[in-house]
Amino acid sequence: MYIILALIVGFVLCLLMPYGTILAGAIIFALVADNYRQTMSMREDIRSIKHHLGLMHKGEAEEYQIDKQLMDIEHLNSDQLKIINRRIEAELEKESKKNKS
Repeated sequence: MYIILALIVGFVLCLLMPYGTILAGAIIFALVADNYRQTMSMREDIRSIKHHLGLMHKGEAEEYQIDKQLMDIEHLNSDQLKIINRRIEAELEKESKKNKS
């Protein structure tokens, strides 16, 4: 519905203004980008619901968990990242000591 309205407004802008085609193209691009963003948000919500209800296959569930961990890591602040890095370094040092023995 919005796209049809945007096309009509874009057509009127093209007729009335010298730069109307550029403006109409920008408006249509913004609408398409917003529609894509909403679609991706709905897709993530559906995946979350499927995981909660246990409707995912084993491969899908593993992929969902990996994606969720990556998203959680992206939203951490620098102090939390430093703590995680220290833990990883400590585990790697323990493993390297075990391998040397």
